[in-house]
Amino acid sequence: MLPLETFSSSFEVGNIYWFVNPQINSNDPHPHVCVGTDSNEASFLICGTSQFEKKKRYFELNNVPFETLVWLDPTNLENNLYKDTYINCNDIQRHNYIDLYINGSFSFYGKVSDSELYQIKNGVIKSDLLEEDLKDIVIKQFPDF
Repeated sequence: MLPLETFSSSFEVGNIYWFVNPQINSNDPHPHVCVGTDSNEASFLICGTSQFEKKKRYFELNNVPFETLVWLDPTNLENNLYKDTYINCNDIQRHNYIDLYINGSFSFYGKVSDSELYQIKNGVIKSDLLEEDLKDIVIKQFPDF
């Protein structure tokens, strides 16, 4: 197993990680896109889903802008995704490195494309559901496009 310091320093904006998320109602592992870090303690991640119709219905019923739902293309060989995956930029979760490290079922999975990363950044900016402080922390960690 990697040392904790090596593990925590491996988090980069745009990387995709695969793990069982204790913050959602599922025992299945999901892809998560890193959108930033919080000092040396935690990473900000967005959980991916393949349930487009469910998300679409939620967005329509709640008047959430569709620019905040980003499609990750499974034909992008760098991301290693095998089916259409959607990232809800309105739902950034903070995950403590130690908790992820102890869980042990955590793995690096791939990387989003530059165009997908740009769309995620734009989705975070356009989100009315995120706190402004969190948006500021995350946005400044994205590359300039």
